[in-house]
Amino acid sequence: MVRSFTAAPLTAADVGVAFPLIRAALPGIDLEAWRSFARGVVDQPSPYPAGGVGLRNEAGYLCGVLTYRIDRDLRHGTALNVDLFAALDVTGEEAATRALLQAAEEKARELRCSAVRVSLDGPPELAAGRFSTVGYHAKSTVFCKAVGPPPAAA
Repeated sequence: MVRSFTAAPLTAADVGVAFPLIRAALPGIDLEAWRSFARGVVDQPSPYPAGGVGLRNEAGYLCGVLTYRIDRDLRHGTALNVDLFAALDVTGEEAATRALLQAAEEKARELRCSAVRVSLDGPPELAAGRFSTVGYHAKSTVFCKAVGPPPAAA
């Protein structure tokens, strides 16, 4: 069976519906944290340096979400950084992953970016096969450490 997907800008109406996908990709994120974050990426005027894309399957169900920001990259010039990538479809993640990556590439072209960089949480081996079959490869390692809020001004 050939799958069909439709990508569209993520809207405020999609935020609550998208939460199960967000939770699957980032189990430690609660609904309030997602809503707070999403306020900064949905319904932004185009071209805005940050945004979101929702992916729906042929039945109209949201099965993928990505959020992006535009950044400068020493190697590629302007790059579309995908900071949140979640694709899950009842018939399997591979087709939804491919469609969401295609949506990211289309958004990159629309915003005149010359590269797409996708950050994933969790072991990279889980996504390596699905990403490499469409031309993506591991480029760098990102280390992260949470730091407390800045000290209060005296």
